[in-house]
Amino acid sequence: MAGKAAMPQGITPGERGLEQSFGRATAILDALAAAGGTGLRFVDVVRLSGLSQTTAHRMIAALSAHGFVEQDGPGARYVLGMRLAGWAFAAGNRFGLAEVARPVMHALCDATGDTVYLTLRSGDMAICVARIEGAHPVRALVVKPGDRRVLGLGAGSVALLAFLRDRAEIERLLALPEQQAGRTARGVDEARVRQWIEASRRDGYTLVHDLVPGTSGIGLPIFGRDGDPVAALSLAAVPSRLAPPRLAEVLRLVRSATAEIEGRMRPILAIRAAE
Repeated sequence: MAGKAAMPQGITPGERGLEQSFGRATAILDALAAAGGTGLRFVDVVRLSGLSQTTAHRMIAALSAHGFVEQDGPGARYVLGMRLAGWAFAAGNRFGLAEVARPVMHALCDATGDTVYLTLRSGDMAICVARIEGAHPVRALVVKPGDRRVLGLGAGSVALLAFLRDRAEIERLLALPEQQAGRTARGVDEARVRQWIEASRRDGYTLVHDLVPGTSGIGLPIFGRDGDPVAALSLAAVPSRLAPPRLAEVLRLVRSATAEIEGRMRPILAIRAAE
């Protein structure tokens, strides 16, 4: 007779049920996060999470009751709830990087007049943790602090993906269903993301045009102790302001700001590594 599945060490049968519930909730939240502001229909939540309709319905009801999932009205798509915004800031800024980077971001914004962003990698996603708006406006400020997106959408997010040392990790991320769903929701195919990745690795910086119509972005990775990006500094402007010859001067300023942020955060990462 087949025996019961082994219980993970240190987890009681009652805790096992709680662990499963967390896993199911995470599957739903990951799917909604990948979809971004467009949200998902119930049938899409079921498909992307891999849960049964009954389980998905029960989990969505519980998540909605606690503010983790929202719905604008009956029949409307499901989106992430605002309660997650505060958690995102706390988790995303786990190194205190936003506070370290903010003075440098203000200086870069003053020098260029353009809007500056700081994006962190959080698991398999990118989260915007700071935005300094420039005096020269872009047509749409579509990314705000607390927003969580798939990797490869936006200059900072592309930089987080493109400058990973391990090509196999890039391929893993590109193949994830939630990453594919997030790109599809924004009308971006994988071929376009791959073009951005290859151009970034060739040129040493990310340049993205018209992900948002009428807006261009330039991004550079901020490397951690292991040589992989932990964050990215990016700048958004109307396309004419990121065209030659101005592009070279903006790139110089962004490179300098990125190097300064890396230098400021080294002591923080050294302390964390020693803990």
